[in-house]
Amino acid sequence: MRRSASRRWGALAAALTCAGALAAAPVPGLRTVDEFKTYTALIASPLKRLKPRLAWKRVVPEVKEVRIPSSADGSLQPALFYAPDSSEEGEERSERRPLLVVLHSWSVNYLDPASSPYGLWAVRNGWVFVHPDFRGRFNRPEAAGSELAVRDVLDAVAYARERARVDSERIYLVGYSGGAMMALTMAGRYPELWAGAVAWVPVFDLAQWHEETRRKYPRYAREIRAACGGEPVSGSEAAQECLRRSPSSYLERARGKGVRILVGAGIDDPLVSPAHSLAAFNALARSEDRFSKRQIERISREGRVPAELSGAAEDSRYEEAGKPLLLHRSSGQITLHVYSGRHDVIYNAGLLWLAELQRAPRSK
Repeated sequence: MRRSASRRWGALAAALTCAGALAAAPVPGLRTVDEFKTYTALIASPLKRLKPRLAWKRVVPEVKEVRIPSSADGSLQPALFYAPDSSEEGEERSERRPLLVVLHSWSVNYLDPASSPYGLWAVRNGWVFVHPDFRGRFNRPEAAGSELAVRDVLDAVAYARERARVDSERIYLVGYSGGAMMALTMAGRYPELWAGAVAWVPVFDLAQWHEETRRKYPRYAREIRAACGGEPVSGSEAAQECLRRSPSSYLERARGKGVRILVGAGIDDPLVSPAHSLAAFNALARSEDRFSKRQIERISREGRVPAELSGAAEDSRYEEAGKPLLLHRSSGQITLHVYSGRHDVIYNAGLLWLAELQRAPRSK
């Protein structure tokens, strides 16, 4: 069993990487395992018995586990970290590298194997990589977008910058689901830090998501109550706490601050409605580009793009992932992609989008 698992992980690593050197930007992407469901299928069966820590070692052994001192409470917080050794590549040590900060999703922690494609990307392309825990699974007050969690992400960036020559104009942030929620919060609260942020199927408003999940997915509703201190009834302290932890309270602050944001939504997502992604887009879009309430309802409830919004929205990165792009809209610094899919992350689409970015000038 162990030898078979090792061979399977070796095949996975090979599938996740491209032939040839991947040093320049824009760069080739992860061409094979490029869609969340396909990736998780590969790590099922016998491989699901491997502990997450071993999974990372098998797929991308260059990434190491570290402990980062918290500037908030002094605790040592776990993370995964990789910094390229420029001397091994015959390059000058003065060369500054992009930093990729990856945030795990709602129900996992910093060892989530589904983030390993990002580690592979960093290794193959010479980027710095950090994958903080930010207090782990979103089921207690210390996690789920708390002030402690926010500080943990900032501390992870500081840790990476102290140990690698990071290009301050190319610090990127990626998150999926709950991690996308956190990515949008960080983009709104600290927009001057990031060149770009990618948020796949994000939760935009915790109180709204609590209402959406309380019957169909009650576990998530229970975890929201555990994190925020109770039922988020309008006017309650729990409702205020949900607001303090939600991107809906902060994203508008990023307007004109230089960070570019890509939000991706699966039109048939059963867990987090596309309405959250559309609301995130509206928070930063110009008034003439925003979606109307009626359009949001039709997209999220009917699972289709209204005729007045349809048109050419092709992107080979989504086609290759088996998730054709249905709607593309950009306004200022924010871009929305709605694709034919569910609760997915499309690795290539986000990574290649980031690879082309540097910080935009701030608007006056």
